[in-house]
Amino acid sequence: MKVTIYWDLRNVDLKDIPRIKKKIREKFNIPDYTTVNGETPCSIKDEDMELLRETERRGYIQIRNK
Repeated sequence: MKVTIYWDLRNVDLKDIPRIKKKIREKFNIPDYTTVNGETPCSIKDEDMELLRETERRGYIQIRNK
């Protein structure tokens, strides 16, 4: 499923941001780039969408369907 990830890490300690982004990118196979708007377009496997939504509920990202 094609989605756009918006990285919403305002409430995360600055020193933890690279580590958190790296873990999320590795788990969901998200490309290692971000647009100037803070978004990363990617393709997520259907079986991983539930876990990605949990990541969204925890406040690390926003899932945008563009």
